[in-house]
Amino acid sequence: MYKNSLLANSVRFALISGAAAAAFTAPAVYAADEETVERIEVTGSRIKRTDMEGANPVTTIDAASIEKMSVNNVGDLLQNLTSSAGAATNTQTNNGGDSSTRFSLRGIGSERTLVLINGRRVVAGGGGANSSVDLNTIPTAIVKRVEILKDGASATYGSDAIAGVVNIITKDDFEGFEVKLNYGGSDKGDAVTKGVDVTFGAASDRGNVVVALGYSDQGDAFMGDRDFSEFELRAYEDGHTEPGGSSAPPWVNANTADGRVTRGPEFGDWRPYSGATDSYNYNPVNYLQTPSKRRYASVFSNYTLGEFGFLGEVNSFAEASYVQTTGNRLIAPEPLAPLIFFGSAAPYSPNNYYNQKMGPKDANGNAYVIDDWRRRMLETGGRANERDYKTFRTAVGFNGVLENGWDWEVSYVWGQSDSVEKAAGYFNLDRVAEAVGPTGWLDANGNLIVDGNGDAVVDANGSQLVCLDADGGTIDGCVPLNIFGTPGTADEITPEMLQYISGDYNTTETGQNKQEVLSAIVSGDLFDLPAGSVGFAAGWEQRKESGSYTPDSLILQGITTAGSAVGTSGGYDVQEFFGELIVPILADAPMAHMLDFEAAMRYSDYSTFGTNTSGKLGIKWMPVETLMVRATLSEAFRAPTTSDLFGGASVGFPEAIDPCDRFAYDSDAAYAAVIASPQWANCTGTGVPVAGYNSGGVEQIPTNGGGSDNWGGTENLTPETADVLTVGVVFNPDFIENFSMSVDYWKIELENAISTVGTQTRLDGCFNSGEYCNTITRFGATSPAAGGIITVDNYTVNVGGIDTAGIDYDLRYTFESGFGDWGLGLDGTYLLEYDKMLADGSVIDHVGRFESNHDGMFAKLKTNFTVNWSISDFDTSLITRYISGVVETESGWWTDPFERDVDSNIVVDFQTNYAATEHLTITAGVDNLFDEQPPFVYSAFGANTDVSTYDVIGRTVYLRAGIKF
Repeated sequence: MYKNSLLANSVRFALISGAAAAAFTAPAVYAADEETVERIEVTGSRIKRTDMEGANPVTTIDAASIEKMSVNNVGDLLQNLTSSAGAATNTQTNNGGDSSTRFSLRGIGSERTLVLINGRRVVAGGGGANSSVDLNTIPTAIVKRVEILKDGASATYGSDAIAGVVNIITKDDFEGFEVKLNYGGSDKGDAVTKGVDVTFGAASDRGNVVVALGYSDQGDAFMGDRDFSEFELRAYEDGHTEPGGSSAPPWVNANTADGRVTRGPEFGDWRPYSGATDSYNYNPVNYLQTPSKRRYASVFSNYTLGEFGFLGEVNSFAEASYVQTTGNRLIAPEPLAPLIFFGSAAPYSPNNYYNQKMGPKDANGNAYVIDDWRRRMLETGGRANERDYKTFRTAVGFNGVLENGWDWEVSYVWGQSDSVEKAAGYFNLDRVAEAVGPTGWLDANGNLIVDGNGDAVVDANGSQLVCLDADGGTIDGCVPLNIFGTPGTADEITPEMLQYISGDYNTTETGQNKQEVLSAIVSGDLFDLPAGSVGFAAGWEQRKESGSYTPDSLILQGITTAGSAVGTSGGYDVQEFFGELIVPILADAPMAHMLDFEAAMRYSDYSTFGTNTSGKLGIKWMPVETLMVRATLSEAFRAPTTSDLFGGASVGFPEAIDPCDRFAYDSDAAYAAVIASPQWANCTGTGVPVAGYNSGGVEQIPTNGGGSDNWGGTENLTPETADVLTVGVVFNPDFIENFSMSVDYWKIELENAISTVGTQTRLDGCFNSGEYCNTITRFGATSPAAGGIITVDNYTVNVGGIDTAGIDYDLRYTFESGFGDWGLGLDGTYLLEYDKMLADGSVIDHVGRFESNHDGMFAKLKTNFTVNWSISDFDTSLITRYISGVVETESGWWTDPFERDVDSNIVVDFQTNYAATEHLTITAGVDNLFDEQPPFVYSAFGANTDVSTYDVIGRTVYLRAGIKF
């Protein structure tokens, strides 16, 4: 249970006062002969009104504006907004992506931005038990407009609306037939996109129906095909860079009793391994843009049923949509290092034939026991994941106008997303251990060839090489593994070897998200005041959310290099009541052309944690008709989701540096100082040897993630809460015709955040103060990798918070000339504050920075400048997108931490539309007209830049044809 704040109490008082007054005042009744003005619902309020501007700052993108962009899903559209920040995924995210596109308003996370379709909730999407909507499932072809409310709106819409709300209004009134064909691709010949959208609609005097069908195909691009991403680069303080890479190369990295050795990349004699020359460059074979295909079908309809007594004229409506998205991920071949990367013992036996023949030898010519060996499995062609997402959604209901003029609506929304993910290029660790164990030979009769002592002969001219178990018996079906050969030659890993250690399967994981919402709402005018009518809305909502994730059986057992995970299954339900008032205080008075007061409140009762109350106060003041001042103060909250609560434990590999590892320091002297420091006791306390240890190049730390239930009841999640303030002005001056501007200040203070502490924070906290040491598991003293990290527990908790503030601005000006009509637009976001409070009490300032711990990009200034020119049958636009430079921190074993400046980025898009005939429109465009390369961000994960923020494909040309009847 939660205490109600002063704001909530104030809102409750305002609502109760309005209801009490209504009890003594007859509801307003519209006179039959009075001219009717259409009342509409604007995002941010449940009260239908005749004006489009309320106290809430709302950005609207209409269909005409969408037509001027090359995007084909709502996610790509939103990520171009200046209010987008942070690290939301998109289809440029390969390693760590899931073929989805998500929107992080204000950079505080996609799970804190509520997505609606026609004012109603949308089911989450992804691999199962997800926390946010996959915007790839919403094609732009069905969109009439998108309204982005940049304000806390939990009092109006409930959980998740902390940063704001995206409300997608669909084409429910289309008449006729329209076909759109599009084709495009980069000027380098890759990233080809093509698609077709078909829309048709019909209407009568009682209703209409709109049907939309479509298909799109997005092609791939590889990191190796761009100069900036061809190599993994490491930066140094003096400004130079050097190629980096993985410590698991295709030419073997073997840690022997006499040191770490390799044969590559020249494949000569065995020599000491050097990270500077022997690391594997994995970048070229990674996707820079992931391929995907989408098929969709949508139906929107409404039909007037007729008069039903006091309910008035009743209208029915129905929405139904089906979207199937298939996407692929391809990352570099598996770095097979069973012990150090996967915590699985698989020592390469000195009695293995391939070790005897090709492996490194000691001074006496004997083969080693190799506990820590690393081999990039180039022969597989890479780790490939294929995802198949199917999303169903339907909304049905009735609405109308009561006899007293109040609007009412009852609706039911059902949504379900199902996923299947198949993966190839991974290995069964149990079988790997068998395949690198001792070997023997079978003669033509199937007998094991032995020496005089009865021991299996390692090297003999037998007919078949076989694996032996600990007792000297043969292992059925096992094919010994040769890690010492050269890929692409006769002694490479054979298909038979790969078949045994990978099995006859691709791992298969399934997942689901399900949502049901039943709601009822009534709105209208309560009574009249001298300044106008008091508007109100009240309603009830019941919502059920559930989700599941089922891993492959081998993933569940933790014996595959694809990772380990435990299944997820759970859900919750919530009952909510809400109310809203708009009270006109003054109208047509001196310095008060209009003065309105707004209030809203929502009471929520969750099955998982109890109750929550959110409130909102707002004011809209127009001293004169051309100037509006608006302000809101609201409480917002986000309830723990299914994945937050019940997400099964799974292993990820985030980049982090262990402060207890020799690998983290650039010299033996620096490491010796660490060993001599008081903090060293925190290292040895977790199992690090007194003399230290060297991982040999582990930068991705195995980390257990998942829901709070994995803590065993020691961490009970509660909702995160936020206070949100907006203050702004809207100005339409008389002295400049066709000019308008808005400026809004916003501030969000988020507390009790549902998040994770972070792998790096846990490692640093343990080293510096002994905190979090109990969440770090290391190899024991008797292990060949003694001191190395097996896993770090980093499950979901309530931790820290975020304080962020900034200014949004929007300027529009249109004018006519002798050479066509012109339109100019400038919108932007200036970030004033973004402080992230960590679990240890420290604060990280994100403003003007890129944060490599997956918080992402927080440029101080982002702007979009648009020039539209229309003449005759041509409509041309030029859009310039600017992102100011930031600072990043580069650190690693190769250099002491230092800060470097990341350049600003300017991308120009061009498009022209030609109305060839009454029925045919042709569009040609070029995105990134000047082929601007993204700035280098060396601390970013993959591609040497931030794929969530910058265009990485380069110049792209596209052509679109629209035929309409």
